Amino acid sequence: MKVYLHFLTVVSVASVMLFSCNKADRVSLQGTVSGIPPDSALVLKRLDINSESVVDTLTYDDRGNFSYRYQANQPGYYFLYAGGVKVASLVLMPGDRVKVKASATDRTCNIDGSGESLLYKQADSVFGRSFRTFDSLYVIYKSAPENEKDSLSLQLGRMFIKYKQTAIRFMYSNPRSFVNTAVAFHAFPDQMYVFSDAKDAPLLKRVYDSLQPLYPASVYVTALRERYEALEKALYFDSALSKVVVTDFPDICVPDLKGQPVCLSSLKGKTILVSFWHSQNVDMRLDNRELLDLYDEFSGRGLEVYQVALDTDKTLWASTVREQALPWINVCDGLGVASSAVATYNISQIPAYFIIGSDAEIKMRLNSITQVEKEIRRLFGK
Repeated sequence: MKVYLHFLTVVSVASVMLFSCNKADRVSLQGTVSGIPPDSALVLKRLDINSESVVDTLTYDDRGNFSYRYQANQPGYYFLYAGGVKVASLVLMPGDRVKVKASATDRTCNIDGSGESLLYKQADSVFGRSFRTFDSLYVIYKSAPENEKDSLSLQLGRMFIKYKQTAIRFMYSNPRSFVNTAVAFHAFPDQMYVFSDAKDAPLLKRVYDSLQPLYPASVYVTALRERYEALEKALYFDSALSKVVVTDFPDICVPDLKGQPVCLSSLKGKTILVSFWHSQNVDMRLDNRELLDLYDEFSGRGLEVYQVALDTDKTLWASTVREQALPWINVCDGLGVASSAVATYNISQIPAYFIIGSDAEIKMRLNSITQVEKEIRRLFGK
């Protein structure tokens, strides 16, 4: 079973909004929020890519009626909080005249005058339900006995794929919607980003190309461009590795069981199998049993194994290595998918294997122990 790593390159974009005096840029926001706790503030916040910032504290009367106007020359994501409770999620465009009727007690919300806000509510509602269902099962998965994890992992995978298909349909059904800049960054627990596979690059580029002419100065659209460009580079790297057009292998130095860094380059001159895995995955532990047989047979003829664990709990990893009595080089930095080794070898799914020849060339990249066994036997003439 393949495990997909969903990780996101940090988007470094400016969050400064430019204000002008053009009346066409003026946004009018008014409405009623019932059930505001006594002496509580009604606050409008803006999403600045990775964090929220306060736009203003709004005045309201004893019935919860408010009215607010401001200048904004770019669309953005905004949230209305009453007494610290989020009562409305909005996509506000320059020139919008939006009316909100919300409740701070039952958190119901009706919005008029903003089609993008309604689309955002639709997309966020579907994602929210999927996220909660996934998260509930993921909590069970993490504490489940090993003999149950395989089945739970398959269920989680199906949920993930089903939501991704839903997100893609939304993008295709609303090709010019600004809300796509949010859908493109949806993520499940543990930063499992829905669109992080290198093969997602063409789809995200299509979304970007439809939005960039409409919102050329939007920081959200810029973030989308940075995302698809990063994925394009990963896709190019995948293609380059599959063609084996390399003259030497990238070096990585990762701590071993004793906490001492061991560099891959220390094995240069030998036939090296570089293995990326996760110690708590049942299938990958089973793969190790087959790898043990292969290692016993060919280590005497020059085969070395450099196994990189993408665990975040180094104690569990070390326990598994000792339990399985793995004799080769085992390393783990505890950073999971944020490990520099992941970026260096462009790992998007595990297990992943690289065979490096004694001439220091990467011979091939493989995704299963069955393929590894076949190629190792071929290389050693058996």
